[in-house]
Amino acid sequence: MSSSSLILSWNEAKDKKVKSSDEKDLGKVYNATKDYIEIKEGRIGKKTYFVPKYFVQGYDGDNIWISLEKEDVKRRFERERPPQDVSEFETPDYVQRRESIRKYFPDFDNNIPRYTPIPGASSADSGSVPTPTSTKMVSVSWEKLKGKKVKSKDNSDIGKVNEVGPHYIEVKEGLIGKKSYFIPKYYIEYFDGDKLQTSLSKDEIKKKWERSSPPTEAEVQTQEYLERKKKVEEEQPQFLHGVPFMAQEPGVSVRSDTTGEEVKIEWAEVIHKHVRAFDDIDVGDVERVGNEFIVARQGVAKVHLYYIPKTCISNYDGSSLYLNVPSDFVRSRFERDTEPTSEKIQILAREAKTEAERQNQEVTSTKEKDTSTDKYEEGAPGTER
Repeated sequence: MSSSSLILSWNEAKDKKVKSSDEKDLGKVYNATKDYIEIKEGRIGKKTYFVPKYFVQGYDGDNIWISLEKEDVKRRFERERPPQDVSEFETPDYVQRRESIRKYFPDFDNNIPRYTPIPGASSADSGSVPTPTSTKMVSVSWEKLKGKKVKSKDNSDIGKVNEVGPHYIEVKEGLIGKKSYFIPKYYIEYFDGDKLQTSLSKDEIKKKWERSSPPTEAEVQTQEYLERKKKVEEEQPQFLHGVPFMAQEPGVSVRSDTTGEEVKIEWAEVIHKHVRAFDDIDVGDVERVGNEFIVARQGVAKVHLYYIPKTCISNYDGSSLYLNVPSDFVRSRFERDTEPTSEKIQILAREAKTEAERQNQEVTSTKEKDTSTDKYEEGAPGTER
């Protein structure tokens, strides 16, 4: 099943099967309102559950998943008639969950997000939040991007968004004799609150997409574009409903070895810089920077990608970023083919912190041992004056 088929509007939810977090059948959706979904279970003597909408965790192409165990659903939401006052849903755990869902999925009121199981999460945790499959999962409506600046891959100004079409954005450059660029949507990578970032260079945009009228959808569908579209939809199944949002970050703070003062480096500056592990072994160059991690790329014939939590960075000397964990830990824990979820990065960061503390203890122990050995040798026979 394609990723696009996992985008399910609430209007399409009727008759979809529903499962609880402990993988038990709850029945099928009978009705969906702005406040709850009505689920019918069984054929004879049907049971009815009125489950508050924000307890929906996602849709996997076959089932709509609820973030509660079946017994919890039965205990809290089984009833014969719809609730007359939905304010009874306003428990602390539900309010917290609703706020988190709105943050992760701004389009939740219109569409059910793709279901992403959370490894190791407690199924009884009704406040748990569906983890985005990418740190870029938070999105901004395309229509809200009119007037926003657009940058090319080589950091050139392209202009500002003039119109948003069904499969492209129109960008206007200049004040007099404006040029128009009709850039297909799947070439947009993210919005950082200030500008849209494209995956094309300015020359590519001028050569392919500068024109006086929009391209037809068929004209856009090149083999290269279709491959990119497939990749984007796998990572961002709700892409056409909103632009991935990646907040701008102030930079990495490191402490100068010479002055001891804290220095803040812009993240853009570390792109293509070397990355060296705690044991001073090179583990590649910085390919890109995410919200919670850096991606180090190593190798040519056989490429290794390491998604390294930013908390592992201990220093930067202008040419290399230094990590507080050894190279074997980097290879065993951080290498992966696809971008990890925010929760996975946090788990890796905790593991890395434990490893860094162990490394520091070993270094301290070695220094103390060396100091002790020096003292012993000073007092050894034959050394007295």
